[in-house]
Amino acid sequence: MVMSPSSPAGSSTSSLAISNTLLALPDGPIPTGHPDLTSPFTSFIGGYPSFPSAQAPESVKCGACHAAIPLLAQVYCPPEGGENDRTVYVWACPRTTCQRTDGSVRAFRASKRNEEYAKDVMTRKKEVEKDTIKEKKQAMPNPFDMDSESYKNGSTLFGGGQPFFGSTHSTGPELLGAIPSTHSISKPSVISSARRTHAPPLPAYQPAQYLNTTDEYLPPPPIVELEEDDESPDQKAEWRDARWEQLLPQHVDVIFERFVRRLENAEGGAQQVLRYELGGVPLPYSSTSSLYRRLFPNAPTTATKLPDDADEDLKIENHYDPSSIPPCPRCSGKRVFELQLVPHLISILQPEMLGTDGVPAKMGSKKKSLTEGERKKELARLAKGSEGGGVEEMEWGTIMVFGCEQDCEGVGEECVEVEWESTLLI
Repeated sequence: MVMSPSSPAGSSTSSLAISNTLLALPDGPIPTGHPDLTSPFTSFIGGYPSFPSAQAPESVKCGACHAAIPLLAQVYCPPEGGENDRTVYVWACPRTTCQRTDGSVRAFRASKRNEEYAKDVMTRKKEVEKDTIKEKKQAMPNPFDMDSESYKNGSTLFGGGQPFFGSTHSTGPELLGAIPSTHSISKPSVISSARRTHAPPLPAYQPAQYLNTTDEYLPPPPIVELEEDDESPDQKAEWRDARWEQLLPQHVDVIFERFVRRLENAEGGAQQVLRYELGGVPLPYSSTSSLYRRLFPNAPTTATKLPDDADEDLKIENHYDPSSIPPCPRCSGKRVFELQLVPHLISILQPEMLGTDGVPAKMGSKKKSLTEGERKKELARLAKGSEGGGVEEMEWGTIMVFGCEQDCEGVGEECVEVEWESTLLI
C-alpha cells in the first residue's frame, strides 16, 4: 500500500493531536502468487524486494560476512508534489556475529519518473501561474477609470506600493506548495517488463505481510491542577535535581522512556513497525548511543541533569542536527530523515520464518510479543550464551533511513543509521 494516511476507526481528532508522522502496521500475509509480491508499488515487510528497474542489485550482502541478507521492509512512498515513484528498501543481517557491525544493515532507494505524476504537477503549476497572473491584473489599477481609487488617491500608480514593481501576493512556488496533493490516490506509471524481483535461493522472511498506514494520533497530556506556587526558582531546581538523582541509580534512560511512551501512546499504533516522515525528525531510542549524541548534540542524557521544562517535554527536536549525514552520492543533494523501523518488527519477523526456498514457514504456536523490558532481559541471556554465527533474534533498537531530498532518479544505496540494543538498560 502507498504510505498515505487513513484515520483509525473510532478516532476523534477533536481531542487528539495529529503529528506529521505516518505509522505503518502489519496488515496480514500476502497470498502466495499474488501480483503484489512482485510489485515495487506495494509496501510490505519480509518477502522479496521488487525494483521498478532492472538496474538494481541482484542481491544485497552483509558488509561483515558478505552473505546475502533478507529484506526487512519495502516501502512505497512517492513524495507529495513530486514527479517520481519512490520505494525504499531495508535489509539486515540476522547472524549473531554480524550484529552491531557496519554494513550489517543496509537501505536502498528506487526512484523512477511517473508520467501521471509529472503531468499532474505541470497542470497544477500552470493553474497556479494562471491564478497568479489573474491576481496581479486584478491588483493593477486602471488610470483611465475615473471611479478608481487610484485616480482618487493620485499616488497608487507611482507611489511606494505600486503593483507594477512588486506584489504582496504569494509567488508561484509558494502557492504550488499549498495545493492539496492527490498523489495518494494516483496510480503508478505503466511499468515495462524490465523490473527486477529477488527470488530463491536468496534468504527471505516468509510470508511477506502487507503494511497499512495511519496518522499518528497522540492524546493530550493530562491536565494537572497545581496548588498555589510558593516555591522559589532555587527550590524548584533543587527538587528537580533531587528527583533526577533518584532516577540515575536505577539506570533510567529518559530518552528510552520517551521512545517507549511515544510508541505506546499513539492511538491504534501499539502494533507499529515503521514510522515515516520525509524531512522530519527521527525518534531517538537511547541516550547512550553514539548516534544519539551525533544527531542530538547537547540534548539530555542519563549523565546530565534534566532541563527546566523536562517534566513537560524534553524538546529533543530543538537539538536535532543532521549535518553529519553524508549527501547523496548521485546528485550531491542533501539527505533528510525519511523513515525508521521500531522493535515490534522484531517480534513479527521471527528467525523460524527465515528461509531460502520462498515457501511460507509452517508456524506453530505464535510466539508471544515481548515488552521492551522482557526483550532486554532475553537479549542479556542471549548475549551470555550465544555461540558461533547462528541466526538469532535481531538486536537493534531502531533503524533510521536518510534519503535523497531531491529524489534523484535511479536505484542506489541510501544512508542507514542504527541504534543497537543495550543490555545495560534493564
